Amino acid sequence: MGSGSAGLPENSGRAGALGRRGFMVGIAGAAGAALLPGTAAAHGGGTGTRERLVPLAGAVNTRDLGGYRAGCGRRVRWGRVYRADALGKLTDADLAKLAGLKVRTVVDFRGAPEIAKDGADRLPPGAQQVLSPVLDAAGGAMAEAIGRALATGDLGYLEQILGGGKGAALMLEGQRNMVLSDAGRAGFGDTLRRIAEDRSGNALLYHCTAGKDRTGWMSALLLEALDVPRATIVEDYMLSNVYRRASNEATYAFLRSRGIDVELIRPLMEQRPEYIEESLAVMRSEYGSVDRYIRRGLRLSPSTVGHLRARLLD
Repeated sequence: MGSGSAGLPENSGRAGALGRRGFMVGIAGAAGAALLPGTAAAHGGGTGTRERLVPLAGAVNTRDLGGYRAGCGRRVRWGRVYRADALGKLTDADLAKLAGLKVRTVVDFRGAPEIAKDGADRLPPGAQQVLSPVLDAAGGAMAEAIGRALATGDLGYLEQILGGGKGAALMLEGQRNMVLSDAGRAGFGDTLRRIAEDRSGNALLYHCTAGKDRTGWMSALLLEALDVPRATIVEDYMLSNVYRRASNEATYAFLRSRGIDVELIRPLMEQRPEYIEESLAVMRSEYGSVDRYIRRGLRLSPSTVGHLRARLLD
């Protein structure tokens, strides 16, 4: 994830296929990594009577945010908000499935360099796209530097910036940045407003590259506004580890083949509870509550939380 990227050299066989997809490293805003295979792997998963994962051939981490119980005893409605990874590799069948789910708005949190490198979204028929980059320039510069080091096998540089716990520290910095940066507050705020103000009964889908960091914070923010318990919010955040497992393992295998210590990059690839807990803690320490963050940090109407709950809670 991140607003910068650096592609891996195109070689023959499996490594070439992975390289053609590109290796994205994002720091200071979404901070993560995804080496996406040519075909997404479907994983099981669900909650109660309805499956949470939306199985797609071209994306591994697309899921319904519905079904979670809120503190008031109500539940988040199914079929209104979806979270996902990049949509550039969706098949025609995938597009038909999203159209059937009434996805009519797609918000892309990626920056222009990411889109240029990895490809624009394929959209379901009739869907409106909203480009809403949420990372700052510093995140993009760091992403480019790490991407180049991975592509060239610069082990010394990787050890210098990621070794000794520095990778996890960069992730935590990125989590704070998403909450407080101008770009983050503008993009996440606009998405929250769109969800709150929609009266069409259609669905909105938001995504980044891997669907885990920027998308993870957006989901946590929304669920927090709906008074979903903290433990459930963390559980939803951690599900990316389940749905991205096969993709991540392919990345690790490729990096090992280049002599790169995967433990250096693992903190950027996986979700950890302390990452999302850092974002939530910063929000509360700076603003006091999610309601104040929405009003003062995101500069949305005081009625926004009420509209969200009216639209999204059964």
